[in-house]
Amino acid sequence: MIKTRKDLKFYLQEDAKANRMEGCSLLKYWVRLFIGSEAAHVYKYLKVLRHCEYHCNNDGIINKMLYKYYKVRLHRLGFKYNIRIPENICGYGLSILHIAGCGGCLVNAKKVGNYCKLQTGVLMGNTNHSEDEKPTIGNNVGFGPGAKVLGKVTIGDNCFVAANAVVVKDMPANSVIGGVPAKVIKTI
Repeated sequence: MIKTRKDLKFYLQEDAKANRMEGCSLLKYWVRLFIGSEAAHVYKYLKVLRHCEYHCNNDGIINKMLYKYYKVRLHRLGFKYNIRIPENICGYGLSILHIAGCGGCLVNAKKVGNYCKLQTGVLMGNTNHSEDEKPTIGNNVGFGPGAKVLGKVTIGDNCFVAANAVVVKDMPANSVIGGVPAKVIKTI
């Protein structure tokens, strides 16, 4: 959770590393945005998400006003890139690949760990509208295109969910998961 400016800076640095934007000057960043670099556009979305989280977690009238501003920007970018990630869900080092593909990302989870990689068409959520029925994702989990995680499931650390897999039950750490319904294909 981002509570201080130091936390915000750390999250932004880790997100930049994960999306190949580390050490990029402001001019290079704007040029990459202009020419349509996916990494730059994803990082733009993540910067707004992280600022929204920072202002959400802090008190004060200025933080409340800035939270509303960043929340509107987050929704607008979400519609533009077809990405939906609520505040304070994802850990640092989040990477989103191929947003120009056939679908965006919907992350409606209880918690997503650090250094997770999402690809186009990834869907995480509950099968009904209960807050308790959301998935929990560990650290260093990668998702292939079109992967889905539905219901109250837990995916352990260091897993990879293969393309178009549908996860509906708990999965152990250090495994490759695939199929419909998903099962452990291989232990790493």
